[in-house]
Amino acid sequence: MPNEVNRGIWFGLTGYILWGLSPIFWKALTDIEAIDVLSWRILCTFLFTVLAIILLRKGKELQSVISSRNGLLAGVTCGLLIGFNWGMFVWAVDANHVVDASLGYFMNPLINVFLGVVILREKLRSVIWVSVSLAFIGVLWLTFALGSFPWISVSLACSFALYGLIRKVAPPGPLTGLTIETSTVVLPALLFLLIRGNAAENLSISSGVTTLVLLSGLATGIPLLLFASSARRIPLSILGLLQYITPTLQLLLGIFAYGEDFDEVRFVGYSVIWFGLILFAIDSFFAARRQEGNVFKIEAASS
Repeated sequence: MPNEVNRGIWFGLTGYILWGLSPIFWKALTDIEAIDVLSWRILCTFLFTVLAIILLRKGKELQSVISSRNGLLAGVTCGLLIGFNWGMFVWAVDANHVVDASLGYFMNPLINVFLGVVILREKLRSVIWVSVSLAFIGVLWLTFALGSFPWISVSLACSFALYGLIRKVAPPGPLTGLTIETSTVVLPALLFLLIRGNAAENLSISSGVTTLVLLSGLATGIPLLLFASSARRIPLSILGLLQYITPTLQLLLGIFAYGEDFDEVRFVGYSVIWFGLILFAIDSFFAARRQEGNVFKIEAASS
């Protein structure tokens, strides 16, 4: 068991670090328009998942999910959400909004909580209410102080939170789910490339760009599978803390590598949201530890 937990931690660390450093990958494709990058990303990820299904012999599992109306509907809905999320992130990186994108993923856990209350009717502890309220205050501050709503951050947070909510209750496993999701949007992506008529032009910019385009499926699929492998092996308390690696790395890249604005106004708004996240992380950590302790006592008593 300890070895499995250690493997899970390394899987999680690797996945979150890859996500955190992903702006470097997508920045290298700025010679291609963001909408074309999205199309290539969907197409290559679809090919990656199909190949993985074949190699891992998950065909029967995929067929059973497709034959289920609920599983298919969930996969299609998730495909539309994740396609939007991928497109928004690629555009944000291309348009020098990595800092705003990082805020979206900082906010994501709190949006998850909000959706749990509104949709799943979950009850929250008072500390969590304070965390969500602080995030709301931080967004309001950024909206009025900067004179515009932080729609990039909120769009990324909401789309990924909705995606996570549906994946939480949907029957497909990680790989089969991703296969259905990408198959939902692969035809529009392929048609878009054909209509645009610049696929050959995209792939002839340079050998480096061509290589990165072809690797975009791996860059998308591998972190997702690492995350799924990690989630099955490590406690929720550890996984919850690891998730902040991604937006932290993205924020540091945006400020120090790409020289994006991070003035006093943004610092105040982000700090309010970060304080809410700190409260949320601490409370979630101890709540998960208590739950794991109770499970351990129950198992010990039954044995």
